[in-house]
Amino acid sequence: MEETAAQRRRRRLRAEVTRRAVALFAEQGYAGTSTEQVAAAADVSRSTLFRLFADKEDLLFGLEDDLLTSARAAVAGAPAGLPPWAALRSAAVSIAGQVAPLRDVLLTRERVVSGVPALQSRAAAKLRRWEAALADGLVTGRGVPEQDALLLAKLVVACFEVAQADWLAGGAGDLPDLLTAALDRLPGLLGR
Repeated sequence: MEETAAQRRRRRLRAEVTRRAVALFAEQGYAGTSTEQVAAAADVSRSTLFRLFADKEDLLFGLEDDLLTSARAAVAGAPAGLPPWAALRSAAVSIAGQVAPLRDVLLTRERVVSGVPALQSRAAAKLRRWEAALADGLVTGRGVPEQDALLLAKLVVACFEVAQADWLAGGAGDLPDLLTAALDRLPGLLGR
């Protein structure tokens, strides 16, 4: 399904509000920044802020959550002849390309999250949502048994985590290339 103009505007507004929020959290501390301050910095009303984001934590993690639907669809929509691993791999590299422009905001967010235990828990929960979305794409779109789909999804998310950490630390290459390299190393590490 193609994105409508209204959906594009909403996505762009969410991205801008997130950027402003992350900058404020880095400047003033997460606890020291109110949602009213975020709304003012983003030039939106508080009610608009909460139409866009479920809560204050969502301001940090909402951008990636927007990609969950496209991740699920990318797995389900991969060419029918591809085996499940290849479909998942293709989708993950595509999503990495969509995450890549967010590097600066992700770097700043990592600094904010590292100092707040509750946010670290939310970051871990975010990874579980990614695993579930990718697995769901395999189950519903490709008929892969649920346990197999979850296992494959967890492997891809682990590779994504390693590649993203390297990328954020300044590793050579862009995120899709680093993810591809991590995915390519996996069979050898498993003795295949």
